[in-house]
Amino acid sequence: MASTNQSPFYQKAEREFQEAITDSERISCLEIMIKECPKHKSSEKMLKNLKNRLKKLKESRERQRKSGKAKTVGIKKADMQCVLAGFPNTGKSTIFKNLTSLETKISPHEFTTFKPQLGTFNFEDAKIQIIDTPAFPNHDKNLINGTDTVLLTITNINQIKRAEDYLYRIRGKIILIFNKEDLLKEKEKRKIEATLKSKFKNYNYIFFNDNPSKTKKEELTKKIFETFPIIRVYTKEPKKEASKEPMILKENSTFEDAAEKILKGMSKKIKRARIWGPSSKFGGQVIGLDHILKDKDIIEFQTK
Repeated sequence: MASTNQSPFYQKAEREFQEAITDSERISCLEIMIKECPKHKSSEKMLKNLKNRLKKLKESRERQRKSGKAKTVGIKKADMQCVLAGFPNTGKSTIFKNLTSLETKISPHEFTTFKPQLGTFNFEDAKIQIIDTPAFPNHDKNLINGTDTVLLTITNINQIKRAEDYLYRIRGKIILIFNKEDLLKEKEKRKIEATLKSKFKNYNYIFFNDNPSKTKKEELTKKIFETFPIIRVYTKEPKKEASKEPMILKENSTFEDAAEKILKGMSKKIKRARIWGPSSKFGGQVIGLDHILKDKDIIEFQTK
């Protein structure tokens, strides 16, 4: 939204807009920005965009008022959650569609995503929750700050430093997705990769595009999965096959933790438990409540 010849009042309103939490706050800021926007031919497009955004926010607020619903729809956090973040037109929504196969609104125009879009994708039996948020500076701060992994989507190196101004409070990990790699020449890509390795060593990154191959999608989903400090544990009944869908637990969880996740108080009712997999000395080993589980273990138990 930046423009040349901004008045101090415009600049102040723009900063407050970026920090606004409610639609009413954003509407007040936009009204000031429209009033203070330079009135000359080069700013006509910016003024039109501001007015369109104001109109949509007012319509959204009116719908919420009539329905009696709050602005923010609560999203229950799954065991594994990642959030797409980035600037306008970096391809977040296309990545969301590629991973989830869900249709989402995609447009060459800025700020197409107005509210968080929720979806899931699988990696080796594990279901991962993914959320596409509105672009900076209209992102959902609470979602991004509280998620496990931020998928920072960019299309040029300069966006990394700019994005850090919005991500300084996050608690989770970051995967840098350099999108639209198909538009880069090989020499440009090598130069970008060299810069990422030398100046942004702390970032786990991947090159991606709007039409990724199956291998490329698998590479991304694996990178995302590996950021979560979790293990997958399968349950089974005696003389039956193990469940196909795993239980998700934190690393270093015990058998007691697994029993309590199934049902609170379950651990006190365990009569006998056995295990197969990475943490067992042999298949069918009898274990106690304090046995530390590992990824892809299979547990079987009998209750009193």
